[in-house]
Amino acid sequence: MKQMPIIPGLEIEEKLGEGGQGEVFRVKQDGRACALKLYSESSSTPEQRSIISFQIQEGNPAAGCADKFAWPEKIIDLPEKKRFGYTMPLIDTGKFITLGDIKSGRVAHPGYGIMAEVGRQLAECFRELHIAGYCYRDISENNFYLSPDSGDVIICDNDNVMIDKHELGNIIGTMQFVAPEVILGQERPSTVTDQHSLACLLFLMMCGGHPLNGMNEYNVRVYDAVAAQHLYGHNPIFVFDPKDRSNALPDARGYRHVAAHWAVLPRQMKELFVKAFTIGLKNPAKRVTEIEWKHAFSQLLGQRHVCGCGAENFWDPARRDQICWHRQCRLGFPPKLYAEGTSVSALLVKPGQILTSMHLGEKSSSSVVAVIEKHPSDSTLCLLRNKTAKTWSAEYDTQRIDVPPQKAIPLHPGIRINIANHKISVHP
Repeated sequence: MKQMPIIPGLEIEEKLGEGGQGEVFRVKQDGRACALKLYSESSSTPEQRSIISFQIQEGNPAAGCADKFAWPEKIIDLPEKKRFGYTMPLIDTGKFITLGDIKSGRVAHPGYGIMAEVGRQLAECFRELHIAGYCYRDISENNFYLSPDSGDVIICDNDNVMIDKHELGNIIGTMQFVAPEVILGQERPSTVTDQHSLACLLFLMMCGGHPLNGMNEYNVRVYDAVAAQHLYGHNPIFVFDPKDRSNALPDARGYRHVAAHWAVLPRQMKELFVKAFTIGLKNPAKRVTEIEWKHAFSQLLGQRHVCGCGAENFWDPARRDQICWHRQCRLGFPPKLYAEGTSVSALLVKPGQILTSMHLGEKSSSSVVAVIEKHPSDSTLCLLRNKTAKTWSAEYDTQRIDVPPQKAIPLHPGIRINIANHKISVHP
């Protein structure tokens, strides 16, 4: 058995794992449990030390999501000085899992709703990082944890985060998630290449496969670095590219489930993935942005509906059949709350739904505007409670009604509500 390293001031309790750069341990420092990443000798370079020192000195730049990054806290040197590492917050693996846990079957799939919340939070976290002028450089399925109960995320392995396009550091990312222009040596990792990596990760979460792994991967006989460069760098083609079907999903085990998951997604989500992996592959400046993903996943959460058979579905105005994917049940979707802002979005009218400023067209924030609640006496209706500081005006039939802050109004079909110059209406 390999002997645990001895580090003055740290009590090393157990080894949690290891990877290409080094090992991770559960430790106690001054009585506090935390994690220690200890680099191997080959990875303990002056350059890597400069990155960690910079991160610790500057602090987490993603101010609005700081608690969702397991950020480096303190550099730790081994006594012989050949290796070093850093401490960071310890992730509770009793509450948080990885995508690998789901893929292996160790943990049951938490459902589309949880995955949509995970997607929303990841988009928000990386947006915060990017607007601060930093890029992550290694977004992949291995670098974050998620709560299967709430959809909360924690992003780990932050030791490669650096100022956008900075030359310090030689990490380019995990091959399957690296942007084509980085694979081809045309660009260094940046916020724009992060956008490609994020899109790959979000597709993997929602569809259970890689967006570029179709017939081209299926026909590979020896999967090596050359094959990977061809698939993801030289000739990347989306498996659902509407114009180029040369890399469509084969009718084979390991691919059919991707098509099944894709069929469940509503049109607006599919359109974003098509944009990400057609236009976005060839023109990085036109990739799907983090705020677009955040809007899309917020909308997706508002359109989730659980069928009587227990299967999760999404209301899609583009579909007329509205049949459950699981047992072909007839879906009885509730009424829809339409919010007309700079764009039009819709929420299903059911208790627990939250109307945010993002639904009203706000680009940069998602403050709570209203919540939908159960009607206390009429099971056929819901209430909309005013969570703003201003009084709304509403019209129903011939009535005009004021809705002061913290008051609620029944959501009768046909009602029209004015909220901060935006029109809200309910339709069957």
